[in-house]
Amino acid sequence: MEVPPPVSMAPPLPHNPCPSPTPAPARAMAGVGTSGASGPPPPRGPPPPRGPAPAPLQRLLQRAAAIEEELAQGGDKPFTEVIHCHSGDAVALGHQPATFLQQVAAICTYPELLGATNLAEDAQRRAGDILGHLQDVSPGGYNLEYVTQVVARKVARYLERRDGGICSDHRCIVPCSGTAAAMVDVLSLVADAAAVAPAGVLVPVPGPRLHGAVATVAGLVALSYPLAEERGWAVAGQELRQEVARARRWCHPKVLCVINPGDPTGHVLSRQNMEEIIQLVAEENLLLLADEVHQDRAFVPERPFLSFKRVLMEMGDPLASTVQLISFYSLSKGFGGGGFRAGFFELVNVDPSVLKSFYTWGLSVYPPIVGQLMLEVVMDPPQPGDPSYPAFQKHPQDVLQTLAHNSRLLQEKLSPVPTLSCQEVQGGPRAFPRLLLPPRALRRARELGLEPDVFFCLRLLEETGVVVAPGSHFGQAEGTQHLGVSLLLPPPKLEQVLVLLTRFYTTFLQDFS
Repeated sequence: MEVPPPVSMAPPLPHNPCPSPTPAPARAMAGVGTSGASGPPPPRGPPPPRGPAPAPLQRLLQRAAAIEEELAQGGDKPFTEVIHCHSGDAVALGHQPATFLQQVAAICTYPELLGATNLAEDAQRRAGDILGHLQDVSPGGYNLEYVTQVVARKVARYLERRDGGICSDHRCIVPCSGTAAAMVDVLSLVADAAAVAPAGVLVPVPGPRLHGAVATVAGLVALSYPLAEERGWAVAGQELRQEVARARRWCHPKVLCVINPGDPTGHVLSRQNMEEIIQLVAEENLLLLADEVHQDRAFVPERPFLSFKRVLMEMGDPLASTVQLISFYSLSKGFGGGGFRAGFFELVNVDPSVLKSFYTWGLSVYPPIVGQLMLEVVMDPPQPGDPSYPAFQKHPQDVLQTLAHNSRLLQEKLSPVPTLSCQEVQGGPRAFPRLLLPPRALRRARELGLEPDVFFCLRLLEETGVVVAPGSHFGQAEGTQHLGVSLLLPPPKLEQVLVLLTRFYTTFLQDFS
């Protein structure tokens, strides 16, 4: 078996050279790697709110697993299957990674497949190109040079295309093994164990539980800030400023985490809202942590995804050269699957010395190479004229069409029920409808020691076999109840779920009226 020489899969992209990353001295390390003990210590008091705890969804999933076992043993239930309609895992719900990605990965892990007649010719050429960059022609080595040079450079070119030509420096890009581990590394640099008061990170509610957990692991205080449901889950500037001021009573807030597109809320931030957020972090001297892992799942043409980097740069100086931003991308939320553990983050206006930390310690070092080579392919995909181009282009479009269709279907099925409502979903894997539960149901839930939405979801599971996530799993405004509903199911299956849900809800209201 002979590995062919590297072959370029696409013509060279025009590249506007970036200046060396040298932030303004006054802001060089405003958020990252600085001591939190500036000025007098904040007054001590009761511990700050840390968002929802512990995971309400876990109890549901344990019960669902028990029911599945009962069904497998011939148990008598009013349904024949458990339908999981809570997850954001596309692969678990039937959306396989793009075939081209799988073929390239297969060849790179077993080069004897080069020349196989049942594998696409351009997949073989691309795999040969990648193998030529790997140590000993194998993804089994650490291959740090491949990650930091080949992959990072292709990421930089991808970001320039995404952001309309705005420059991206590969030296400011850190490929990583998924975003969770990378966020721990980033926030660990913000933490200061010797400070009088801990550093704080503001995380959105509703939102994934990941961010609060990551902050705690990294040694920070996680403080929640509310999204404005009545404004389509926008980040409300005035309320956020109040939370920052309140946080200073307990800690030194250093980081603002923003999720765009939102999960589970399904919103995509407007440019105006993003500009307000950027202005706020500049005035409050915060590091902006942009979780943009669902950017490939924005499906409403009237509300396209815009990266925080693009909006920041287009706002111009002084903000463009001073606001510190770290943004995250994940392979698992687009073309690939979560099990491949691949992504990257980009640092903007952060002192270059900080980058050294990611190559000397931490989980960001030496990410799995199979995931990285798949990331490289997504960053530099098949081009028009390549045999795999049509199928590769169709893969994400199929997912977006499913999300858009399911979003419309959800609104159609829920709108006839007066006490069920949902903000428009514009992106991401889930919808977050709101439901009204009667006082008797609230009292019964309290008697059982359950959150009201957990009580509802458990009853729904027992009577219909449907698993949806209780809103308390993601956090929600006090006195409100929501459901996290996956939009990644095949449309016929989601329609079945929505019919079961609305029928059950109507009966539930009658039972507890």
